[in-house]
Amino acid sequence: MKNLLLTVSAIVFSFVINAQNNDIEVAAKISHVTIYNSSAEINYKKEINLLRGKTTLIFTDLTPFIVDNTVNLKISNPDVDIMTVTEKINYTKERKNNDAIINSFQDSVSFLKNEIGLHNCKVEALKMEKSLLFKDESIGGVSKGISVAEIEKASIYFNKRYAELSTELYKLVEKVKLLQLKSEKFTSQINELAINTATSTSEIIVTVTSSTAQTVVFDFSFLTDKAGWAPIYDCRYQGANTPIKFIFRANVFNATGTSWDDVAIKLSTSNPMAGFNTPSLNNKNSTPKESVNGIEFREIQVNNSIAEYDIQHKYSIPSDSKPYMIDVNTFEMIAEYNYLLIPKLDIYGFLMAKIPNWNKYNLIPGTTNIYNKGSYMGKTFLNTYTENDTLSVFLGKDNNIQAVRKEISTNNSRNIIGNYFNEKSEISIFIKNTSSESFKIEVLDQVPVYSDKDKEKLTVQNIEKAIYNNKEGLLTWNVKINSNEVSVIDFKYDVKIPKDEIYSGYKMNPQKFKTISCPSF
Repeated sequence: MKNLLLTVSAIVFSFVINAQNNDIEVAAKISHVTIYNSSAEINYKKEINLLRGKTTLIFTDLTPFIVDNTVNLKISNPDVDIMTVTEKINYTKERKNNDAIINSFQDSVSFLKNEIGLHNCKVEALKMEKSLLFKDESIGGVSKGISVAEIEKASIYFNKRYAELSTELYKLVEKVKLLQLKSEKFTSQINELAINTATSTSEIIVTVTSSTAQTVVFDFSFLTDKAGWAPIYDCRYQGANTPIKFIFRANVFNATGTSWDDVAIKLSTSNPMAGFNTPSLNNKNSTPKESVNGIEFREIQVNNSIAEYDIQHKYSIPSDSKPYMIDVNTFEMIAEYNYLLIPKLDIYGFLMAKIPNWNKYNLIPGTTNIYNKGSYMGKTFLNTYTENDTLSVFLGKDNNIQAVRKEISTNNSRNIIGNYFNEKSEISIFIKNTSSESFKIEVLDQVPVYSDKDKEKLTVQNIEKAIYNNKEGLLTWNVKINSNEVSVIDFKYDVKIPKDEIYSGYKMNPQKFKTISCPSF
């Protein structure tokens, strides 16, 4: 009886111990991802039925690229106590291939290898028959009673069969080549898709205690530096009387080794990695970001405020380090349009948009595709790091605004006025607006530049309507030209050259100019 009581007690004690120590392996699903410019916070959520007592949860199949000390865990029920949270890499457990496309390609490669093997067997058989075809080919002669007709018939058979074998061999060899080419393509595609697919996984082990059996929601997150995003814009101009349209997109990459399947995404310009260093106003503690799996990072300056963008739709981002474009937002901005015209450099005008109050749209610097009434004009870099309230964006060259610059120069060494020789230049700029809209046009030209130390004297005439920067020699006219109208700008300048400079070997045409810059697309 005593032994029976001991046995029953042992069973009850073992049951209590097992009831209080439960190990559960959990495959949690990604709920949402916050992507920073050079990192990401991955959030998981899982509902788990806990038993009374202590439970150890092992969250599996996580990226092995978890930044140390960034695991954050929340539990929905306050009466469940967290005892320990640890993270480790499991090198022995192979990652399940989470890409059905890769599995399909691997099946195709196996099938093709089998087909290649069968074809090679046929090739070997045909080669053997071909080699045996004329082996010991002597069929006797007339002296042995075989007629000439039989010899001719045998010769025709051998030649025909030899041609058939050669033709069939050629076709089989070509089929093998095609099959090998297909197999190589599938293998290359597998290698391309399998980039950054980690062979090991991380696990987060959580031990909790619960006073009762209950359903609990576990919400945990961590940082990884194997992801990021960069802005890209489409800037679309549809006419002088319409707002300019900005389509804000983002190139997102995932190199974590774990695909993000149909997840909610938020983009942010903050830097969560900076929280692990001592704050510094002069950023001396910051370190340059290295490339991640072939993804190069560029440093850009953004406004002091942190911008966040909630993405409306869910996206799936494979873990292959390739950029995937997602839609962020679309803005229509009131803009003022004008043309920059530099006839000395180009006969066509450069369309420019000036956008006031652009700061409220939370744009950050990024590559911008320019479209002018549906035509792709090229790329530029949108620099939003400016304290100005108005953002200037060049929209490309437009042949609706054309200019012809004519210059007549008179160099006459006999034209002496006092102690100076005289050089005269007369410039006429003909501007034509061939569009159906009226535009403001900023016209740039230049005259020679001389310092106070120079002996030459410069006089510029007929520039009352221009802004004259004599230090740069820059002339700027702001004109408005209606549809199908031609406007003319005339001005001239004289350069007086001392006689002694001429006699000492001075050459004519001594004009000195500053360099004018124009936008490049």
